[in-house]
Amino acid sequence: MNQNNTDLVLDGNAAAGLLQQMFVPDITSGELQCGTCASKQAVGALRLYAASMGAVLRCNHCDSIVMRAVHSPHGRWLDLTGARYVRF
Repeated sequence: MNQNNTDLVLDGNAAAGLLQQMFVPDITSGELQCGTCASKQAVGALRLYAASMGAVLRCNHCDSIVMRAVHSPHGRWLDLTGARYVRF
């Protein structure tokens, strides 16, 4: 690694302020892009398949899973692997 770039490399704790700001807004108002079909829609417009321990949210255009949220005794899990991004 170049000696000049070492000042830019920190651990994840350095992003705490930025991440806290990103997780404060109402997630349903965020715009999400589907990783499969590239359609853009509000998170609140996704189709919800609910279960007792969580939720599966699917794209309205291609029916792909874009988000999963689980609340279990072992923690809370948020999987966004089906989304290219969520923008607030």
